[in-house]
Amino acid sequence: MSSVDYLTQFVEINRALCDGADNRSVMNLVAKRLATSLDLKGCLIKIKPIDGGALELLSSYGLTENFLFSDFCKSSRSLCFRIPKETISIREVESMEESADYDTMMVEGIRSATAIPFEVDQKPTAIVVMFDGKVRDFTKEELQFAEVIVSQGILSVINERRMNTLIERERNFLYGFQEISSAINSTLTINKVLKLVVSKITELFKIKGTTVRLLDAKTQNLYLAEACGLSKEFLEKGDVEAAKSIAENMAGKAIVVNDVYTDPRIQYPDEVIKEGIRKILSIPLAARGKIIGVLRLFSEDRPPFSEEEKQFAIGIAQQCAMAIENARMYQRVKYEYQQLLVDFGYEGSSN
Repeated sequence: MSSVDYLTQFVEINRALCDGADNRSVMNLVAKRLATSLDLKGCLIKIKPIDGGALELLSSYGLTENFLFSDFCKSSRSLCFRIPKETISIREVESMEESADYDTMMVEGIRSATAIPFEVDQKPTAIVVMFDGKVRDFTKEELQFAEVIVSQGILSVINERRMNTLIERERNFLYGFQEISSAINSTLTINKVLKLVVSKITELFKIKGTTVRLLDAKTQNLYLAEACGLSKEFLEKGDVEAAKSIAENMAGKAIVVNDVYTDPRIQYPDEVIKEGIRKILSIPLAARGKIIGVLRLFSEDRPPFSEEEKQFAIGIAQQCAMAIENARMYQRVKYEYQQLLVDFGYEGSSN
């Protein structure tokens, strides 16, 4: 195989990608060009699904449906079942007569096979398995060609997944924000609003739990107003002091704690660690220029909170603060009105 032939395959696949072909079509083209260029009996390409379950078949070429959907491809002992740590080559299928793969490959007319793993962001992501109808040793050049041509398609699939995940996340954030805003605008029952806030944030961020704590002006403690996802033992661990528990919140700063093991701003580090919490996003609740409480997101081990997540939480915190202040003003006005009626001797309608 000449280098010109290899180049032709790259150009064709790149053209398909640039023309906006869907990923299924691109992967089918990759499998076909891989098989025909290397004169294979067939090949298949599998990828790890987002949910982390069994490998998903992306494309194949030259293989029968009986083979692709046989127990061979489902067995945990199969060459096609998992992504290997390094390239695995079976030069002669006849030499592995005791293997679970033997009978199925012989019936399919396969005499040799090679599996190549693929990583994205240093994580095992996909596998291509090449099959030949004759005993074969792949050259270094052939293996490199297979790696590069399949990588083109795999990266396209991964990028599409990331874009779809981002779009879906943005949509969910928007719907969540609208739901919370609607609740705030439709009721002055603050407990109902806060319950929705903590449950919705925990759901959207896929975190361990969320709390809203309000500041007691006399004691300067943060008392629990609402929580979701956290144990009773953790929530009742003791007084949460504004000056000791991520105190920068009281200066109006949103704080991200990326490692509870080493961050000195945690008031109860042992209890936090015992709860399984590893990261915290803590947002001050500010109304009329004063800090009235904090909104805190508690997560197990996960990637750092993104700027987008931080800004969303800040937006929700602003909505919370406004709802709390409106409810307090309503209660104050209601109380003053009732006192006024008492002062004038009004005892209610006689009807």
